[in-house]
Amino acid sequence: MTSQQENKLILCGCGWLGGYLASHFRSQMTIYGTTRSEDKARALSQQGIQAIPYSLGDNPADLLAVAPDSTFVLNIPPGRRNTDLSQFTSAMQQLISALYNQAPPKQLIFISTTSVYGDQEGDITTSTAPAPNTASGEAHVEIEQWLQNTAPDSGYILRLAGLTGPDRHPVKTLAGRTLSGATQVVNLVHVDDVVKVIEALLVQKPANKLWHLCSDEHPMRGDYYPQMAQRLGLPAVEFSDELTSASVPSGKHINPGATLTGLGITLNYPTPWTMQPA
Repeated sequence: MTSQQENKLILCGCGWLGGYLASHFRSQMTIYGTTRSEDKARALSQQGIQAIPYSLGDNPADLLAVAPDSTFVLNIPPGRRNTDLSQFTSAMQQLISALYNQAPPKQLIFISTTSVYGDQEGDITTSTAPAPNTASGEAHVEIEQWLQNTAPDSGYILRLAGLTGPDRHPVKTLAGRTLSGATQVVNLVHVDDVVKVIEALLVQKPANKLWHLCSDEHPMRGDYYPQMAQRLGLPAVEFSDELTSASVPSGKHINPGATLTGLGITLNYPTPWTMQPA
């Protein structure tokens, strides 16, 4: 039986980011992670993570048994190929309601996405209203609103730009392709900075509940991806619309200023140019 005094971190959706959170916090907290796979449960155990059998839409009884007084990170992606996310959205809403009705965590951080801002142009701050134009963006806005209504005091929202890390970078999937949108800027964030911000939210428990994170610099895609592919020895990334000296950056620039100032944080990776995978 779990001690009520135990310092618990529950990673609901224990994927790529979850692994980094577990390795960072395992010396301070008992780490739990959800999975339905026996192989994944064994792998989690080897990382010092206690597996909870759960996938979204299941009866959450096993999860609720551990959840009271925990720190809860809700990070279940909807799946890239899914265009109808109504089931995903309602299952996430039901899970949040079940938690707060039956086993309230001390704090819940919902990992959202900067895709909630859609195709807006220019400087995007946490004050910018969402304008989602994808199924995923719309689903995340609905879940955010549900969390804000259900857990106004302990529910946090962290919208993340495109994730990079030692073993992850979007150029790996773009290599060898011809793309459009050369003047659009990149909005990327390194996993080290994500972990840093999540730790700050856990420790500081700030009054503000809505945050987003991205690097400070936003190079144009037509500059950035061809050069990163070359650096990493990958097949060339080309653009159907070439950049010229007159090219002006376009698209949304996710501005992390309010988050960095509000939490007193300096980014380890303020520019995407240093986000070079191993």
